[in-house]
Amino acid sequence: MSETEPKPEAQAPRRSRWPALIRLGLGMSFLLALPIGGWFLLPRLELAHLAADRAAAALGREVTITSLRVTPGWNMRVELRGLSIANTEGGTRPEMVRLEALTVEFDLTELVTANPRLRLAEVVGLSILLEHIAERGPNWHFGMARTGPAVPLDRSRFPLFERITITGSEIIFRTSGGLVLPTRLDTVSLASEDPQAPMMLRAEGSYNALPITLEGSLGSVLALRDMASPFSLDLSGTAGETGLELIGSAADPLNFDGVQGRLVLRAPNPAGLLALGGAGAQGVPNLPLELAGTLDRQGDVWRLTALDGALADAPLTGSLLQLTEGARGQPDALVMDLAFSKLDMNALLFAGGHGQEGDADLPLALVIAPDPLIEARLAAGELHYGRLHARDARLHVILLPGQLRVESLAMQAFGARISGSGMLEPVEDEVQVRLDLALQEGELDPLRRALGIRELPLSGRIEGRLSVTGRGKTLNAASRQAHVSAVLAMSGGTIAREVVEMATTDVRSLFRTARGRVRLSCAIGVLDMRAGVGEIAPLRVRSANGTIQGLASFDLHRQQLDLVIGSQRSTTAATALDIPVRVSGRFSEPEILPAQWSGSGRARLAAGDQVAPLTPALRNFAQRSPCYSAGAR
Repeated sequence: MSETEPKPEAQAPRRSRWPALIRLGLGMSFLLALPIGGWFLLPRLELAHLAADRAAAALGREVTITSLRVTPGWNMRVELRGLSIANTEGGTRPEMVRLEALTVEFDLTELVTANPRLRLAEVVGLSILLEHIAERGPNWHFGMARTGPAVPLDRSRFPLFERITITGSEIIFRTSGGLVLPTRLDTVSLASEDPQAPMMLRAEGSYNALPITLEGSLGSVLALRDMASPFSLDLSGTAGETGLELIGSAADPLNFDGVQGRLVLRAPNPAGLLALGGAGAQGVPNLPLELAGTLDRQGDVWRLTALDGALADAPLTGSLLQLTEGARGQPDALVMDLAFSKLDMNALLFAGGHGQEGDADLPLALVIAPDPLIEARLAAGELHYGRLHARDARLHVILLPGQLRVESLAMQAFGARISGSGMLEPVEDEVQVRLDLALQEGELDPLRRALGIRELPLSGRIEGRLSVTGRGKTLNAASRQAHVSAVLAMSGGTIAREVVEMATTDVRSLFRTARGRVRLSCAIGVLDMRAGVGEIAPLRVRSANGTIQGLASFDLHRQQLDLVIGSQRSTTAATALDIPVRVSGRFSEPEILPAQWSGSGRARLAAGDQVAPLTPALRNFAQRSPCYSAGAR
């Protein structure tokens, strides 16, 4: 080759492409291995801390979780252990919620769909404490304090499911007054075969230590998601011997709010019913109760209207039974309006062990801070209590802290229409009773028969006003020791003629027996009695034949009477001797003799209406009678 010829260019050595392909393949393999590796590593990952932090931020409370793991597969499995949600400051225990275990399974193929379905959800060892905390309100209100009506929970994304079970769990409710009402959930099952099929509920456990069962048919899961339509409820439950049925609907079923429907209660033994309310059964009569009505719950107000049922064999009706849950730190309020065809208090009290030797006795007990407060309107076509047999009885009472106000009392009894009002207040370990009563349109004969007095020579209409004050642990004890001031008056009627002539000591009575009756213009008696022993002064009867006045002392326990009557000289005929007469002895068989009176006794008889102090209402009533006067005439 010539030196002038150009030399061929040197060629670079050829590089192999395999290392680059290997690197690319390794890189792609690494990227592909990340999810695959994560898939297999996922069961080893502990997600508890991350989940607890996010839950605490959402609730505004401290949240701890012992373990949270996810097991991948066609049936994805999530297992949570040791959940705790802190209570509000001032609560009776540190945690509001405690949970031992939660297991959830769902189909992986449905995870990417809009409506993934849970195949199974198992809850074990759940404990929830619901309580009202002073100055903070309900502990189930998370975040900032709420005002105004409760907002329904969003149900539009409630998960589809096949079966949810709860075992070994409890819900404890503590009222604002400190009453603890525990609900034990031994087994709870909620099953749904199809999103459009009804959900079937079955639960067993106890409420306030009373065994309970609950079962029924609910609306479908899709119906639960529909916020615009009421959710149907068809439930029946038992608590001991007590049975409860509800057929209706709820606007907010997760809060059991906006509930409307027909409620039926059957309680063969009221002890179980009282246990449901957290009350004791001591002294409660074992009488069956049936009650049905229209239930309406809106927020804090539970209302039962259009009531009908029976207590023992006595039918009852009612227009209202309403419970209003108390606001923060306040007691609940119960309002009732019930009517009985017949109310036999003797049977009720004897069955409850109140009374002895055939004498029923109503216990009296008041507390300084009752919960709930009660306003009751009760009516009875027939009422029986002791010797009282009344018709058309009505009672309106209000139970307030430290007192029971008798707003009104009315009945037909002892041949008269009786009405009044009063107050009951605790005094040491007893209850003081104060009543102001009016007796109207009364007939004297039925009244004297009720008191066990022999036939009287008087007849006609009688009216009266009474002021009663008593104190005791029972109604009978308070009445036995009561102080009674009363004014009884007649503005017509008749009196036996022989009584007038005897009282005036008319000489004509020595030669004949007077026949017939004399019309009365008026009559009045002012009574002052303590513990069944008292006096009537003045006692005055006025007729065309003269005015008779007298003084009487009596003892209801011994059935003894001592009455001295005499005529007012200026009102009698010329034949009257005006010698006082004494009637004394037992009510049923008194003796009638000329009175042996001292000068002071005669002076008192003639002194007029110098009586024990009367209340303004009693004095005003007495002064309306023509027979009442400030001095003798």
